[in-house]
Amino acid sequence: MRREMVRCKVMVILLLLLCSIGSNVAARSVHSTSDVDIYPQGEISSDDSWYLDNRITFTQENADYTVSMVEDNRITFEHSRPTNLQTLKMWAQSSPTDSQYVTGAPDLSYSYTKGPEIELTDFDTDSYSQYEIVAVDINIAFHIPGPLLQDQVRFSMENNGDFHELVTYVNTQGAIDYMNGTIWSQNITDKSDWTWNELQNLIVTLDYVSLGGTDDTQLDIDAVGFSVIVEYPWYGTEWASVESTSEGFDMPTHQVNFADGYFDDLQLLSCGLSPVTQGVEGTWTSEILYAQPEQTFGRIHFDIDSESDVQILISHSIDGIQFTEYVPISTNFLIDSSIIQIQVKSSESCLDSILLDYNDPTLIVNGRVFGSLDGLATDYSRWKVFVNGEEAAYQTINQLTNFNLEVPIGQFLDYGVQDLSIKLQAWFNWDSSGSPSSTLLEVTSMTVTGGFEVQWDEDPVCQLIGPQYFVEDGSGVLIPFLDRCVDDRSTTENLSVAFAINDDSLLSATMEQDDIKLVLKPEQHGTTTVTVTVYDEAGNTWQETFIVSVEEVDDKPQIGEFPSVEIVEYGVGKTIQFSYYDVDSTGITATTDKSWATIDLSTSTIEVNPPSAASSVPLIVTLCDQTSCVNQTLLLEVVTLAELFIEEIIVDSTDVTEGDLVPVKVYVRNSGASEATLISIRCQSGSTLVGVMSIPMLQSGELGIVTCDWKITGDGPQTLSVELDRTNQISESDESNNFESITVDAAKFTTEDSSSDVLISTSMLWIITLVVVALIIVLFSAFAPGKIKKL
Repeated sequence: MRREMVRCKVMVILLLLLCSIGSNVAARSVHSTSDVDIYPQGEISSDDSWYLDNRITFTQENADYTVSMVEDNRITFEHSRPTNLQTLKMWAQSSPTDSQYVTGAPDLSYSYTKGPEIELTDFDTDSYSQYEIVAVDINIAFHIPGPLLQDQVRFSMENNGDFHELVTYVNTQGAIDYMNGTIWSQNITDKSDWTWNELQNLIVTLDYVSLGGTDDTQLDIDAVGFSVIVEYPWYGTEWASVESTSEGFDMPTHQVNFADGYFDDLQLLSCGLSPVTQGVEGTWTSEILYAQPEQTFGRIHFDIDSESDVQILISHSIDGIQFTEYVPISTNFLIDSSIIQIQVKSSESCLDSILLDYNDPTLIVNGRVFGSLDGLATDYSRWKVFVNGEEAAYQTINQLTNFNLEVPIGQFLDYGVQDLSIKLQAWFNWDSSGSPSSTLLEVTSMTVTGGFEVQWDEDPVCQLIGPQYFVEDGSGVLIPFLDRCVDDRSTTENLSVAFAINDDSLLSATMEQDDIKLVLKPEQHGTTTVTVTVYDEAGNTWQETFIVSVEEVDDKPQIGEFPSVEIVEYGVGKTIQFSYYDVDSTGITATTDKSWATIDLSTSTIEVNPPSAASSVPLIVTLCDQTSCVNQTLLLEVVTLAELFIEEIIVDSTDVTEGDLVPVKVYVRNSGASEATLISIRCQSGSTLVGVMSIPMLQSGELGIVTCDWKITGDGPQTLSVELDRTNQISESDESNNFESITVDAAKFTTEDSSSDVLISTSMLWIITLVVVALIIVLFSAFAPGKIKKL
């Protein structure tokens, strides 16, 4: 009956599938259109594809202060000028000591001294006061002809009352000559925060100090001056560039074919469209021009000079039927339409070509100018964009700002698969005071829009798979498939396959190399459909939906895994949990092969009570449904165990007083089937350990006794706890009954007068009693009558 119902379902699905069968008409069609980045270098992800250059303008020498770089996903033009330093020399113009031949620049004319000081001042700084001072050296042209044995030569200077010693010569071994060839110099930059006025009025003193009766030698002075390093004006011009070319892209352009059109007194010659008769206006009208799918015509480009009489007109349409009136246009006019007609009129001139671009290709450049414009000649500093060698944009560098430059570049593109070269070049002209400055032109992105691709393709074709039939929990199947598919563009290896299963709980479908692999899910049956879709590289598809039917099968019941060994105490019943299931049936029965083992399926338990001890007892459990049974073995280890418990605790005293030492007897019994050895008994009062006793052995049923001497440490209720086998060294059937306690009421200890009755402790009474008993035994032995002799 069930099989008949499945067949009915399959027939219904088959009828539905047959009703949906249609025919595929193979035809070239637009599969998809997509934007194409025809200038991927605009991402600026690597400097490998960029050519960098820099020059001093109007020379072939590399620039000194201007570089271009491609780093960190950006293009940077850096113009960084250092401080322009120049050394200026100035000399003293007067001598307060009226020394002759010492003013002006060194000329080998000199004054000498053997004692009197020579002073110089009034340094010639007037023509340099506009420059910023960076460093100062003092220069002295002098000569000491002979050695200084006891005399000294000392140079010093005075700046507005501040005196600074420059150098002292003493104990020299020979002549010192800083006049012929070299001049003595010392850096004095740190002596003051120099101004031109301070340098002009500085007084330099040159002193020959005579210390003996006879002069050792003399000091010859030619000139005294300064070498001042200043920031000095300068100018120059340098440029840097970056350039990269994308290769092998289909340019978004359309070349108008003059041969495909309608001629009226115009003809097609080697120069292009030309009048049939000079002086007589002719007309050429194009066919209806349709843009590529999902694209629009951007701008129209043609080349006519100002003296040409050629006129270009254009008409638009939305549906290709109704057109607007023709209107005259100029080159680079933005059309922005998908359907047009072009008309050319001329009476004298020739038109060589007309180029249309798609989507108005535009170069978008984003970036910024930052840093400093100090010293930059902003009227002459600029940057340009070149496309395929032609200038497309011009921007001055006259302010620090962000920029977004959009340049239509369709007029610079060729038709067909071509290269696209874009070059950025920046010129930096400066007329600076000499101060350092850094100007940076940074391009963060370059994008060329308008590129596109139209894909034409046909669907792949495969042989039909057809319906598939299975039995529940059966094996899967491999269906040869991809080697039975063909495609007009893609090879079999490049086809991809996807599956959609209406009921994925029934089976899974995957590809195993070139085959379809169908794998059934466990314990599932029914009918479903599988849709297989084959894709080629362009995304075209072939698709089939086929039926999968899985016939139901009654499954065997299942028993969960038992533990490797289940330990059971001999003579003591035990309940063992187990698990079972049957996905198909509800009428389950369970039995065992032992009379002392029963199963309760309602609680999923097995009750066992083995009649004897054994190290290994196999118990076979059988589980059955209406059609089949399964067996599983449970291995039992039947053992005998001791069972210790505290039978009684007896305190050997009825009156207990604080401070007494009370004997407590503990009775321990072994009720188990096995002996127990080395039984520890721990007596404890609160946190105080009273004692740990031991019984060497108790046979099954045997009773043992130990005594704990309990020191009563307080009055009122006092509790003694007794615990057996504290460390669980003895295996027992019940570990929960090894603890008991007893409580006594202790009287408070009191102290009486020494003349009153003497208090005797319990232990003392025991000692006296034992001594009296021993004495009686001795006296009885001594005075008792002798043994009766047998006659």
